[in-house]
Amino acid sequence: MTPTVRLHLASALTGVLAGALYQLFGVASPAPPWVALTGLLGLLLGERGMRGVMSRIGCCD
Repeated sequence: MTPTVRLHLASALTGVLAGALYQLFGVASPAPPWVALTGLLGLLLGERGMRGVMSRIGCCD
């Protein structure tokens, strides 16, 4: 198993654990699912955008 796969698996398992704990303690999710997914999409787009900008200016190869 590659380090990237391990990282994704750990991330997914952490999310499942957090969801299970929310349900166990009867805590409502802090954001509706569509808001959370929109935020994750924003993070992804920001990361990709900065990577492109940094490669164009020759910073942090």
